[in-house]
This record gives sequence, structure tokens and C-alpha cells, in this order.
Amino acid sequence: MKTGIAILALLLSLVVSCNNASKKGEKVNEDKTEQKLTGGWHESKATPNVEKAVDFVLQQMDTSAKLDKIVKVKMQVVKGRNYDIDFKLDNGEVWNVIVYMYLDGNFKMTKTATLKK
Repeated sequence: MKTGIAILALLLSLVVSCNNASKKGEKVNEDKTEQKLTGGWHESKATPNVEKAVDFVLQQMDTSAKLDKIVKVKMQVVKGRNYDIDFKLDNGEVWNVIVYMYLDGNFKMTKTATLKK
């Protein structure tokens, strides 16, 4: 009987300590991966692939204006990458576009470039 109670107490303490460790691990893990989950959008930098995506978009646009700067980028990892890009032209216009980059590096506009107001 005493052995059974001791085993039960040991199992209970193991369950409690594992549950507490799991909660602590979840919080740390959540902070690190919350914005970088596959399929989720997260802020990104203007990487060379983003610059190539903007070059691709500018070739499709009917404008003589040149790229001034990339203002903001969000990225979504899917079976390739989606880039939600705000960019400013040298004429002062700020545009937004969503571009999909295939695994082979080719691009496709999935949301036509629109002028931001």
C-alpha cells in the first residue's frame, strides 16, 4: 500500500513538472516562431529576391519612373514565397503589389500593383 502511494506521488510530481516545463517552452517557442510560421505573413527586409520582384513588376507597369526605394516588405512562405511590397518611385508615387516567387525563381503578380493614397 505504501509503495503504491509512493509511486502515485512520484507519477503526479512528474506530470506536474512536465506540464510546467511544457508551458515555459511554449511561451519561449511562441515568441520566436509566432511570425515565422509557414503560411503566415511576417515583416521582411528588402532582400535580393524582393529587389528582383520589384524589377519584374516595374517591367509590367506602364511607367517611365524608376524605383526610388522599397518602403515595406511582408513575406509569406508557401510552396514558394509571396511578397507584399510597398515601393516608392522617383516621381513620389508609392505603390503596393503582391508577387509570388516560384521555387525556380520566376515571378508572377498575384495582386496588380495599385497606387497607395
